[in-house]
Amino acid sequence: MFSYGKINHSQSIRFFLIVLLTGCYAGCAYINPFIENIDMVSLSQEKQLSQQISTEVSKTKTIVNDPAKVDLVRRIGNRLVAALPRKDFDYQFYVVSDNTPNAFTIPGGIVYVHTGLLDFVDDESELAGVIGHEIGHAYDRHPTKTLTRAYGVTYLTNLLFKNDPNQFRKITLQLAAGGILTKYSRDEEREADDIGFYLLKKAGYPSDGLLRFFRKLDRAAGKQTIPAFLSDHPATQERIARLEALEKNPVPAG
Repeated sequence: MFSYGKINHSQSIRFFLIVLLTGCYAGCAYINPFIENIDMVSLSQEKQLSQQISTEVSKTKTIVNDPAKVDLVRRIGNRLVAALPRKDFDYQFYVVSDNTPNAFTIPGGIVYVHTGLLDFVDDESELAGVIGHEIGHAYDRHPTKTLTRAYGVTYLTNLLFKNDPNQFRKITLQLAAGGILTKYSRDEEREADDIGFYLLKKAGYPSDGLLRFFRKLDRAAGKQTIPAFLSDHPATQERIARLEALEKNPVPAG
């Protein structure tokens, strides 16, 4: 559900959780659910990291400057962002040359849309659904939660408290090269789907845009190889069923 009232944990609460998770409960099976939702990166640090990662993305991906494509993506993105109840970031939208029907988000609310996605969708609302999904990842700060999972609580604790720019650059290079930020949890994918659905409604798009995108993706499964980025996501049929349920009985966002 689209959460309007999320409050960032204070540094003291974070520190308590770090001690809890790295101390007496280390190695316990109960750590995983906590780690999934811990975010060791502050908003100011996320914005700094965003600049570093975006620089590396521009080195590893071909940024598309076609005015028609760029203007379309930015117009849709800005329209969806205007429907957000909270804007922690200066959201930015870019197009990259890649044939897969995908998009991705880096820390700080920067969204990259593949040219393959522009070719794959049938209309603007389908594209808006996918972009809304990516905004959902940024809104709930999934990229930095993924960072915490990927590098570990102890490592990030030491890094953030020392504020070591060399280590931040090392992480940035690994992120840009290794696609770590695509490894969201299944719950995070579901949250982003829900946010995408509600953003479509609030922005005045047909609310079934993301649903129709997934239906088309599901139909394509028997005709071509589905991109690897979907392998760790909830099954497409499951996501379709969730969105169909929201279409029939949308839960008030809040």
